[in-house]
Amino acid sequence: MKQRPMNYLGLDYGEVKIGVALATGPLAEPLTTVKTAKAVQLIKQLILDHQIDAVVVGDCPEVFLDKLSDLAPVHRTDETLSSHDARLLLLHTTQKKRRTHEHAVAATIMLQSWLDASA
Repeated sequence: MKQRPMNYLGLDYGEVKIGVALATGPLAEPLTTVKTAKAVQLIKQLILDHQIDAVVVGDCPEVFLDKLSDLAPVHRTDETLSSHDARLLLLHTTQKKRRTHEHAVAATIMLQSWLDASA
């Protein structure tokens, strides 16, 4: 019987928005951006919908992590330069696209770095 790949959710936590990335195997991709004020319930639903095996986050409040850890293991990782790299990747897009996608792209970069280091 073939085993399904591990599914990971990457979160780039910000005071206003949280970028969300998904990896269903070895590659991470941007999924969405959610408002921090409404994030916990939406992220819990994403964990269930995508059968997430673990959540990978950078810097964020411990109270936020505690609300997610009952659904999946939570791994912390270094998010240094992920937002900077996301801005560079989105440099040639419109300002609206940069605002909309920056956090999700940063979450993708952070999650992919974690996956690469864990391989």
